Amino acid sequence: MNQKGEVTLMASLLLFILLGIVLLCSLELKKSYYQLKKRTDLFLCLKEAKGELNEFIKFTGRTNWAIKNLNRAELIMMFIPLGQASAMNAKKLKNVLIKSQEIRLLSYMNRLKKIKSKGCKLDLRMFISPFKLTSGTFRRDKEQAVILREKEWSYSFYSKPYFLFLKKTHKDGKILPLISNIYPKRKR
Repeated sequence: MNQKGEVTLMASLLLFILLGIVLLCSLELKKSYYQLKKRTDLFLCLKEAKGELNEFIKFTGRTNWAIKNLNRAELIMMFIPLGQASAMNAKKLKNVLIKSQEIRLLSYMNRLKKIKSKGCKLDLRMFISPFKLTSGTFRRDKEQAVILREKEWSYSFYSKPYFLFLKKTHKDGKILPLISNIYPKRKR
């Protein structure tokens, strides 16, 4: 009889050990799941913010190019007979482009606020924009084109334990694509 009790005791001890191992494994899986979810959420936030920034920079760069060329066309039209009417149209078009840039700036800011309201931790420098601003509007040069703040700028996104770093550079009139790094590196 005593041997049956020992067998039952050993079986229950083994069952208890196996249950403990399963519990520890499930806790580790839960931890990994939440880390993966955090990482995925961070990447989705980054993707959305990066897309907005790229579209904003692309739109502003293209309209800047158009404004500069309209300035040149307006100057040329002034010296051509019967070109004054075209010069006035070019001036009106330039003003429309300037207003569209201001509207796009407000739209960009609102989209960033929307992304932030989703729980994304955006770098506050994204709200400053890569262009010089004065009291909520663009700062412009003598040709009425928007002025770049710096030749190189970077943004960081942090969601513990992950840190993403984006870097963008402006070289020879072209804005190079964003480079992103994530720390800590994923184990393979």
